[in-house]
Order: sequence, then structure tokens, then C-alpha cells
Amino acid sequence: MHFLIIKFGALGDVVRTSYFAKALKEKYGDSLRISWLTSNESYSLIRFNPFIDDLWTDFCQASYFKFDHIFSLDDELEILNNLNLLKTKKITGAYLDSYGKPSYTEDSSSWFDMGLLSIFGKQKADYLKKINTYGHMEIFAKIFNVKNVEPNFYGNKIYESWASNIIKQNFINIGINPFAGKRWPSKEINIKELKLLILKILNLSIDRPINIILLGAGEDYYKNKKIANSIKNKSLLVMHTDEYVLKIAAVVKFLNYLISSDSLAMHLAIAQHVPTLCFFSPTSANEVDNFSYVKKVISTSIDYCSYEKNADNSSITAYRLFEAFKEHVSLLGIIK
Repeated sequence: MHFLIIKFGALGDVVRTSYFAKALKEKYGDSLRISWLTSNESYSLIRFNPFIDDLWTDFCQASYFKFDHIFSLDDELEILNNLNLLKTKKITGAYLDSYGKPSYTEDSSSWFDMGLLSIFGKQKADYLKKINTYGHMEIFAKIFNVKNVEPNFYGNKIYESWASNIIKQNFINIGINPFAGKRWPSKEINIKELKLLILKILNLSIDRPINIILLGAGEDYYKNKKIANSIKNKSLLVMHTDEYVLKIAAVVKFLNYLISSDSLAMHLAIAQHVPTLCFFSPTSANEVDNFSYVKKVISTSIDYCSYEKNADNSSITAYRLFEAFKEHVSLLGIIK
């Protein structure tokens, strides 16, 4: 039996969708071959996953096979046009209908009804996303028809060794990923509130020293550097991980705790079972699975979960994050 999963982006979505490779192997056994088509940017994030037999970045690599089942999980027209060239017995997910119009299968409607391809139109799709109470894992467990899905991630051992040597294990290491790149400014925390949150955590009176490690790629790295330079505390570190995406995965792996926007760092923490506090303004908190170690702070603004770039994130304050953080780390026994 040969399955093909098509999932190019976004990076965090690729990480959490990759959980299902293991579940599929457990259901069908070693006779199942899993091939995966993804983007060059996402490739590194799943290249070491032992449950993926083939990892491709070009549809030509898939054109030599006839698949038993294709799971088509992206809605971009270019991807769907290429999907049309592949041979398969069954498709679950997005495809082009006989008129060349993007559509999706009934057995994937729990996901695509809330997206850009929704048969109900964008307004109702946005409403369905806002009232949705199911997490990504629960939705996709039905799509893949599997059970007992757990987060997992397989990183680069070289970078993990590097990270374990940099992060001091006699400290409580708290990562903060405050930004989310250019695309989603409203996912972020206000810089004034971020600085206040950092100071509140650094001033905690506990029996072990705290290190705060600021995470962010590209321009976000330089924002973090500016913040660290203004606070001037030796326990506030800025990690540069732009060289390779698996570097940030390695750093996150060795954290005791992460505070993060809805971003790749958040998904990498959840995948590696790192206790996490996430904050949400324009995106859906319900869609992110809690498992047993995720706590959420949700915008109280009227445009919460509107998927607007300029959504009101002013209710994501240092006070709310700090109080949630204290409660969570105390409950988990990270800080007593």
C-alpha cells in the first residue's frame, strides 16, 4: 500500500501534520509506504522522520507512481494543478473538479469548510473557524482515519548537541518567541508589554537562576537584540538560529518552558513536549491542541480569530501572560 501526503506549508502546520505518519504506520504496518511532498523550506523539518519513506519537493518525483491514497492538504492552485497529473485510486482533501475549479472531498470537509476553499464562502468559513472547538489533531485524526495520535519530532543530533552545550542545564531556561514575522504583526505582543514581561520573570524570587532566551528569525532576531540591549541583563539571551531551521528546533528541545506567539516555535515546542504558554489574537486558539502541557492566553478583543493582519492584540498584556505563566509553571512543578 502506498500513500502520498501533500503538505507544503506553513512550517508549523507541516510539523503538526507530520505526527500522523507514525499513526498511519501503526495502523497499516510496515507494508505501508508513506511518501510526502513538501516545500524546500519545510523539507528540513521532517527529513529525519523515520515514518516517512520518501520526502520529495517536486511533483515529478511522484509522477512515476500510482498511489493507493493521496491526502491533498493544501489549497494553492499551483499545487492542485500538479496534483491533477498524478495517478491515484483515491484522493482525500483538495483537488480540481471536472471544470478546473478548486474543491475538496467530503471526508476532509471538517477542515476545508473553515478555509479559503469553503463551499460556504469566506464569511461563513471565518465564522465556522471562530466557533470551532476541535483541535488540529482531532480534525486530522478523522481525515487520516487514525487514533492515538501523539506529538513527535525528529531533529538533527548535531544541532541538538550544540544546543545542549549552549543552554545551561543548572538554570531554568525560559524561551520567549514574541514575534511572528512580517505576515502576522497582530500575532505579536506589544514591545512595551514584552519588556515588562521579561522583567517580571527575571525578578522572580526562586531557588534556581533563570535564563530567558529570546527566539526569532530574520528581522525578529534584530528586534530581540534591540530589546536585550535596552534591558541589559546577563540572564537575557538572544539566540541566532537563522542558519538552519533545525537550530531553533534544537534550542526549543532543551528549554524548560516556552512563551510564544502562534508560530513555528510554538509547534516545535509542542512537538517536543516542552511546556508552553501560547497567546492568540488573529488566529484560533482552539485549533492548537492542548495535550497536557499547553496553556493559552486569548485576546478579549471583538476581532479575535478574525485572521486579520491588523487584529487588536492590545489585550495580550504582560500582566495576563505573567499570571498565566506563574500558574502553569507552579502546576507543572517547574518553579515552586
